[in-house]
Amino acid sequence: MVKIASTENLSLNSREAFACKLIENEENLTDKSLEITDIITRIGPTLGLMGTLISLGTGLAALGSGDVNTLSQSLIVAFDTTVVGIGSGAVAYIVSKLRNRWYEEYLSNLDVLSDAVLDFMSKY
Repeated sequence: MVKIASTENLSLNSREAFACKLIENEENLTDKSLEITDIITRIGPTLGLMGTLISLGTGLAALGSGDVNTLSQSLIVAFDTTVVGIGSGAVAYIVSKLRNRWYEEYLSNLDVLSDAVLDFMSKY
């Protein structure tokens, strides 16, 4: 808002364009901030599945040679990686949704405030 208020030497159209650019920059920053949790939401379960399949491969090879202990250890690792992958995806999804809601409200408030500042400046 201070940046918009300090543009009193610009025309009304230039101030509006400047305000739109500032809001667009804020939108880009919020999008970048949300990218990390969106990536974890997608990659977490994928890595969990990969860990499951790799561990099952080792376990099935051990089963073929009659090594039940290695099979049981491989199954434990397989289930653990599945749970961790799904859990990380679920937590990242919830965090992403909450942050998205906060950022949308922030950007909406920023838009309203910039309109109010521009309106005030156009009158004086």
